[in-house]
Amino acid sequence: AYYTIARHIKMHNIQPNQLTDEVFDYVFLGIGNAEQIAEKTGINLAVLEDMRREFLYFYPLDSRHSAHELIPNHLTFMIFNHTAIFPEQLWPKQIVTNGVVTMEGAKMSKSFGNIIPLREGLATYGADPIRLSVLATAELLQDADFSPSVAKAMQEKLERLYKLVSQTTQVAEEGNLQEVLTTVDKWMLSRLQEHVMKATEAMEKLEVRKAIQTILFELDQDLQWYQKRIKNSGKTKTSIIREVLKTQILMLAPFAPHMSEELWEIMGGKGFTSLTPWPRPDEAKVDAKAEESEALIMGVLEDTRNILRATKTKPRKVFYYVAAPWKWYVYLKALEKSVEGKIAQNTLMRELLQNQEFKKKAKDLADFVGKIVEEVNQIPPEKKQRIIMVGQINEAQVLKEAEDFLKDELNAEIVILEESEAQLYDPKGKARLARPLRPAIYIE
Repeated sequence: AYYTIARHIKMHNIQPNQLTDEVFDYVFLGIGNAEQIAEKTGINLAVLEDMRREFLYFYPLDSRHSAHELIPNHLTFMIFNHTAIFPEQLWPKQIVTNGVVTMEGAKMSKSFGNIIPLREGLATYGADPIRLSVLATAELLQDADFSPSVAKAMQEKLERLYKLVSQTTQVAEEGNLQEVLTTVDKWMLSRLQEHVMKATEAMEKLEVRKAIQTILFELDQDLQWYQKRIKNSGKTKTSIIREVLKTQILMLAPFAPHMSEELWEIMGGKGFTSLTPWPRPDEAKVDAKAEESEALIMGVLEDTRNILRATKTKPRKVFYYVAAPWKWYVYLKALEKSVEGKIAQNTLMRELLQNQEFKKKAKDLADFVGKIVEEVNQIPPEKKQRIIMVGQINEAQVLKEAEDFLKDELNAEIVILEESEAQLYDPKGKARLARPLRPAIYIE
């Protein structure tokens, strides 16, 4: 409680003999007449009232943070004192015990020579990188391990963000969010909402490390992918990049306040980040279909690169065969059944063979069902629900829209074919291996 008024006492040079019981009764408990107390003690009335207002601003305190070893003494007596002096509505809401900060896994000690004076650390790395390097290594109840290499990495991370913000603001804003958006535009905006939701949930649980991981790394990873996807499309929308960066800066503010305020000003933000509301997710921008479509492109690119690494092949032409519609029907049916519990191959086959069309392709059906049952049973429930909600994706269309991107990434001609096409070029019989969301691949 004294912390809340200490600055007033120091600022106005209030002497110990002026701090009578009547002063504390008024400031902390609201007892007594402020004018009479001011006249009796010589403390300016406005100052006395400011002290009362500041105390009420901070109390009841939401969270008291301290070290594990203070539980049996300081923190316990804090509870005793508050319950003895204050009414219940002013009692602390919670106490959180933090871990200690170690240096590269070892206890900090002068004898170990592993202590970095704060002034030296600030001069070398800056305040924000140091804050981030401690906060990002552990959650509140765990020991945080400081490492100069991590602090340096955080410094470089913030410098790259500064450079990106500067470059973005120097480019005239192209496009706006009211224009027709491409699938990858919708994907970026949808992913942004996901990151806001994830970071918000983490902050509400005081999972600071998780929040930083989301804000500084996962969101950044998605933004880098988006920039790569639109690089040669001629459809760059700086309005989308600006929205992502502004949101990221606001979420970064509690952890890197100095850099955030600077970047906010560069972006043309009004006021201070510290006084700007925390971002809220916009459900209207959540687009599960766009996310699944982009995940298809990511998966195809990764699978192709894995094949090229394994075969040490330099591709001239890459063929993608997308699954036939009947496979999508079976796949979605399997997902729906698996929501209720694990599915068995024979049970699913019995139900599917009631359809005359499937009886005609019983061998192919059995082969396909045998391949997907285990996969479907292992998909997380949330992912299953998303795929079911989105339904069948036009994989050929999605890949054709990304054809130029895939061509640039793989330095090869790209050919997209549907498994069900009558005149199918398939010299190695790869098409029959196509599965929903996992096109078959043939490389020449």
